[in-house]
Amino acid sequence: MVKLDGAVGQAVSRRTLLRGALATAVLGTGGVATGCSLRPAPTVTSLVAQQPFYIAHRGGGGDWPEMTAYAYAQAAKIKGLQALEMSVCITADGVLVCSHDPTTLRTTGVDLTIRDQTWATLSALQVTAATTNNPDQPARPLARFDELAERYSDRYVLFCEPKVPEAAEPLLALLSALKSPERVVWKQYVTSPHWARAKQAGFGTWGYLLNQTSHIGAVERWASDPAIDLLGAGIAESDDFIATVVDAARARGKKTIAWPIDSPADRDRALALGVNGLMTSDVAELVPGR
Repeated sequence: MVKLDGAVGQAVSRRTLLRGALATAVLGTGGVATGCSLRPAPTVTSLVAQQPFYIAHRGGGGDWPEMTAYAYAQAAKIKGLQALEMSVCITADGVLVCSHDPTTLRTTGVDLTIRDQTWATLSALQVTAATTNNPDQPARPLARFDELAERYSDRYVLFCEPKVPEAAEPLLALLSALKSPERVVWKQYVTSPHWARAKQAGFGTWGYLLNQTSHIGAVERWASDPAIDLLGAGIAESDDFIATVVDAARARGKKTIAWPIDSPADRDRALALGVNGLMTSDVAELVPGR
């Protein structure tokens, strides 16, 4: 193999590593992903030490077409922002796509199931701005997770969640191949089966609770789980619900995150209830340092 010098050689090596990791994880589906470059950045530990700390929900989906490369590029202009959230689905050919939904109907107006389509097909779709604060702005293409990870994992803590079961193993493989677990938070509902794997990989973990018996009825159990570092509650829940989560976490030295924080009133209410982290789609309005 020809030896490459300097940054070019390092970048090629990292990309090769990530391609191999994801290809192994999705063997049989034919998918691969490119990698990312790393340099010193805020870590999970330094992020959660702040009060409050902020996470860009869907890349700032209240301000720009959600989870598009354009949205993350705009969010990255906010100096006070140190964490980005990315939800992931997987295509028929094994490409990890940034999408909260398993279908493309809500975001693009075209009703396709991501798992049944190739990236070549999905890459032609545009995420609309219909649900943003500026619905007249241009639509933007769907984004690949590997490309965003390459662009931002050197400067941000990445909160990553597989939104379909078949995306979990490839996502774990790709994140592990980054060799930077101190900048990764594995995010899922508290009953996820992947907490032990995420902790073994060295990732931070955030388990969020939904208003259902299996979650809130066992809040002490989830708060005590050593594989879950942070707990979360939806801001639409009652004060009692959020306070129960906050109190259980605090009793075990853990911090909490509320989402989606869409207004100053949401922010103030969450902080008054003792929440530490704020995941917001309206980053341009709410994150300090614009």
